[in-house]
Amino acid sequence: MRTSAILLCILVAAACETGGKKQAGPESVTYDDHGDPVGLHRYRKWSDKIGQGAEPMGDEAFQNLAALGYTTVLSVDGAATDVEAAERHGLTYVHVPIGYDGITREESLEIVKAVKEAPGPVYVHCHHGKHRGPAAAMVARICVDGITPEEAVHGLELSETSPKYEGLWRDVRNTKPPSAAALAAAPTPPSRVLPQGVRATMVEVNVRYDFLAESAGEGWKAPKAHPDVSPPHEARMLWELYREMARLDDAKAKGADFLTLTGEGEKYAVSLEEALRAGDTEGARKAYLGVKKNCDACHSLYRN
Repeated sequence: MRTSAILLCILVAAACETGGKKQAGPESVTYDDHGDPVGLHRYRKWSDKIGQGAEPMGDEAFQNLAALGYTTVLSVDGAATDVEAAERHGLTYVHVPIGYDGITREESLEIVKAVKEAPGPVYVHCHHGKHRGPAAAMVARICVDGITPEEAVHGLELSETSPKYEGLWRDVRNTKPPSAAALAAAPTPPSRVLPQGVRATMVEVNVRYDFLAESAGEGWKAPKAHPDVSPPHEARMLWELYREMARLDDAKAKGADFLTLTGEGEKYAVSLEEALRAGDTEGARKAYLGVKKNCDACHSLYRN
C-alpha cells in the first residue's frame, strides 16, 4: 500500500473516532481587537492552573475558555452564574460570591478547594475582572501555585485592582496556605448561588449602569456591543430598581443614610431618563454624572 493511501486511512479513522467534529484547541480561539479572547475582557493567564478576567459574555466566551484548555469557571461575583452555557462547552461552574470588603477565611477555603480539586485549569472571574476576581485568583495562587504574598500583591497591581478596596489587599497579603485538614472540612462550593435582597438588586443596578456608561461614551446611542439596548429604557429600569430597593427590609436595616443615597440615586436616574427622551444630551450628561457620583458615595460607605 502506498504511503499516501496509508495516510488517508489514518485520517479517515481519526475522523470516525471524533465523529468528524473539529477538536477544541488553541487554534480555535477567537480574539477581539484588543487581543483578548472574544467575550473574556481583561483576560490574563497566570499559570498552568489559574487564569482570570471578566465575566464570560456569550457562548463564544465559553467556547474560547474550553479551547484555551480550561475545565472550570470560578465566579466570585454576586450575580447568578450561567451554568447552562458553561455546560454546553464541557465546563464546570463553581460559585463563591465575595464582597468588595474582603475575603473571609471560609470563602478563601472554598476558593482554594475549588481550584485544587478542579481537573484542569481554572478561570477566575468577577464582573469586570479588576477587583474581586484578581484578589481571589491571588489567594488561589498563593495556596496552589506557591507564590509569595508579595508576588500576589504585585499581581493585584498588574490587574489594576483599586487601592480603595483595602479589605481585598489586606486579605491577599495575609493569605497563608491552609492545612489539608482545613481544606477537607471546607464545603464543596455550589455551581450557582442566587443573590437575595439588596445584593440581588445591586447586581441588576450594575447591569443597567454598565449599559448606560457604554451609551454615554457613544453619544447616548445604543452601545455597539449591545445594539438592542435602549438608553432611556435602561435609565427607567435603573430608577425603578432604586425605588424597589428602598422597600426591602435589609435596605431599611442599613439605616437612614443608605435610604437617602438610594432616594438620591432614583432622582438622578429619573432626570437621566427625562433628558434622554427629550434629546437633551447636556442634561443627560449632568444627570449621568449625578448617578455616578451617587454610586461612588454609596460604594465608599457600604461596599468598599
